[in-house]
Amino acid sequence: MEIKQALEEFLNVLKESEAYKDYEYQKARVKRYPGLAERINEFRKRRFEFQHYEGDDLFEKIDEFETEYKNFEEEPIVRDYLAAELEICRRIQEINAAISDIVDIDIEQS
Repeated sequence: MEIKQALEEFLNVLKESEAYKDYEYQKARVKRYPGLAERINEFRKRRFEFQHYEGDDLFEKIDEFETEYKNFEEEPIVRDYLAAELEICRRIQEINAAISDIVDIDIEQS
């Protein structure tokens, strides 16, 4: 019960943080523009795919991507949303790292 209560308190603190409030605000702004959330999701998906792309034509694909999304990331609403999202993602990574640091799970690697 202690952990569940502490978790609920922690989540409340997280929800009250400036980073989370900014993320929620930016998300609401994006939703006011029909189709923008979908464009952002497609942008992120395609950018993520480059991290795992193994084809010989990687630079060509990147050039195509940059041409297609020229100036997209610089649109203020997109830039602000992606920045707020990145901040929340970093916070989550920090939380996961802190938990991993104290929980010593012995996983045998082959």
